[in-house]
Amino acid sequence: MGTNYYAGFNCCKHCKRYDKHHIGKSSAGWTFTFHVIDEYDGLKISSYKDWLKHLKQEEIKIFNEYDDEVKLEDFKSMVKNKKKEKNNHALLHGGFLDADGHGFNKGWFS
Repeated sequence: MGTNYYAGFNCCKHCKRYDKHHIGKSSAGWTFTFHVIDEYDGLKISSYKDWLKHLKQEEIKIFNEYDDEVKLEDFKSMVKNKKKEKNNHALLHGGFLDADGHGFNKGWFS
């Protein structure tokens, strides 16, 4: 069992609707698995540093799959703590590690 995380943008203050990009997934006993974005409306992400640059933008908010907003510092802390786990989902499914050792997968996963 795990929790997916999304970068929300075009967030409506009134109805709380938002568009989103899948950041990745946190699962018990596994490192955080990030989602690669090859090219989407000029957005290209293939490293943790790329994700952080994107997530630091003022108009971006982080949400979990339950639509709970997650502060950037809390997200970064979770990713750091998950990095200590010995299982890496990305490496089991044809993914790769970025320069900082974070696991990435292309394509859709949940």
